[in-house]
Amino acid sequence: MEINFQFIGLLLLPWISALLVGLLAQKAKKYISSISISLSFIFTVLTCYFIYSLSGQNLKIGFPWINMGHETYFASFWINSSAKLIALLVSIVSLFVQVFSKSYMEKEANLGRYYVYLHGFVGAMICLIFADQIYLFYGSWELVGAFSYLLISFWHQKPEAIRAAKKAFLINRFADIALILGLISLSAHFHSTYFSSMDPMAFDNPPFWIGLLVFIGAMGKSAQFPFMSWLPDAMEGPTPASALIHAATMVAAGVFLGIRVFPFFGESVHIMMACVGAISLISAGILAIFQNDIKKILAYSTISQLGLMWMGMGSDASMFHLWVHGIFKAGLFLSAGSIVHFLHHQNLNHMGGLRKHMPIACIAFFIFSAGLMGIPLTSGFYTKENIAGFLWMSAENSPFSTYYYLLLGALSLGMILTSFYASRLFYLIFLGNSREQNPIESTQNDGLQIVPIVLLAILSLSVVVNLNPLHVQESEFLGYFDLQSFRVPDVWLWITVSTWILGILLTYLTRHWIPKTNVQFLSFFWPSLFKLIFFKSEMVRWIEVQVYDRFVNKLARVQVIIAHLIAWIDHWIVDGILVGGVSKLSQWMGAGLSRWQSGKVQSYWILVFVTFGLFLLFTILQRG
Repeated sequence: MEINFQFIGLLLLPWISALLVGLLAQKAKKYISSISISLSFIFTVLTCYFIYSLSGQNLKIGFPWINMGHETYFASFWINSSAKLIALLVSIVSLFVQVFSKSYMEKEANLGRYYVYLHGFVGAMICLIFADQIYLFYGSWELVGAFSYLLISFWHQKPEAIRAAKKAFLINRFADIALILGLISLSAHFHSTYFSSMDPMAFDNPPFWIGLLVFIGAMGKSAQFPFMSWLPDAMEGPTPASALIHAATMVAAGVFLGIRVFPFFGESVHIMMACVGAISLISAGILAIFQNDIKKILAYSTISQLGLMWMGMGSDASMFHLWVHGIFKAGLFLSAGSIVHFLHHQNLNHMGGLRKHMPIACIAFFIFSAGLMGIPLTSGFYTKENIAGFLWMSAENSPFSTYYYLLLGALSLGMILTSFYASRLFYLIFLGNSREQNPIESTQNDGLQIVPIVLLAILSLSVVVNLNPLHVQESEFLGYFDLQSFRVPDVWLWITVSTWILGILLTYLTRHWIPKTNVQFLSFFWPSLFKLIFFKSEMVRWIEVQVYDRFVNKLARVQVIIAHLIAWIDHWIVDGILVGGVSKLSQWMGAGLSRWQSGKVQSYWILVFVTFGLFLLFTILQRG
């Protein structure tokens, strides 16, 4: 009962926090950041305590929700190892983001609205993570997308932010249509609306098309190929929000869905997921090279790393990298936000030499970049090698071994690209000479920005995963969250080292080159698509005005004429001739017959004699 009470508090606290912040936004405007951070801290402590209270056990909690006939649907929640790990990630990153936001957003007029959106997003994300009932899961999925839309368009006075929010909305809604169809089909296949009750041992694997539908929904949320163009544009939102939503948590929800349904599908679906992930890993890595905006580079880096998670196909290898990536990518975004806050721009053409002015941010950014590259002593090294080990093990025990070896080749190419753009980004920001036209005189010393970045840098080190970096398989962290580790052969370690060398060498050779513009994915397609949508809307408006409205107006006029005609017929024919004529005839007959009932005896005798005479005349005529 105590666990249930803690869980209800965990679900409701973010929404209560959003309500309190919304109510106090104007009354306590000066203290709204502190109030919001305090509530986020309480939520983080509650999350950690709740996970600790479970002692590594999984749990199902359900509450009666909807009664339909003889069947009751439960608001069911499944608290398993993957859900606990992502809930811990969400709570930690959200707290650090709010602490960072206190300094970064201090001059923002609508600060209360910003914190309301953050708390609402966390509430929706926590509900999504623990949801067991597919309709509850889908509702939370849409809420997460809604808060993402609100945060992307937070600075709604900027046309770019509005366009980016619309783009994210349209692309994700298309993918979400496929997701709801896939979830309903999955439920029909297993005869259950609860993930935990879908038993792959009792039923055959669902058809490939069901897996494709579910995966399309996940691809949209994770900005995978070909839905990847919305995430770089989403960087128009506040940088701390991007660190939480578009780097660490929401975009990882698609991968989390893959982890949820991983046991249900066969190997063909898994390979399809991995192939799309490989395409995203490589294509986003290439696009990251041709950017001069540090936030857009990190956005494409996020897409690339999510592709790497999809190459893990939703296995424990994906789960492990999801956690680690959420930590160091949130750190990279917050570091980028600190740089933007310091320079008041985010263009690489005007950076360089910042190691002198931002030494702590420089060290932290180096650790995050090393984690992104998969350098030893960072947790990113183990997660990338873990995915490679999973693919290698699968290749040795599968009839699809050719695909797995091709995926390993794509992974090695993706690691070269990652090492290239990550090391190059670090060099262009912190090393070399400053390319800023105006000399920089001040130094970065804002503790509210430095503290979250330093803590995330510490969490990005391998000591968090395991104190002994040479034996990650013995990690208590992996054991507590029931994550399996995979070994790689020695030859792969040589391949890994080669990717670092090639990436850093490419950085050295191109150290003086910076793209003049930000290359967009399918830049020729999306504007054309939006123009097509606008053209269709104009066409629909013309049809409505010129055809539909005119038809309705003409039809209305005909109806008026018919109404007048019916009214004339009713007045002159029905009322005048039929009803009026019958009534007058009845009146005349009544008047005539009333004369026979005068009440005078002599009149009655006259009628008797006249009648008798007529009867006598009739009798005589009959005999004659």
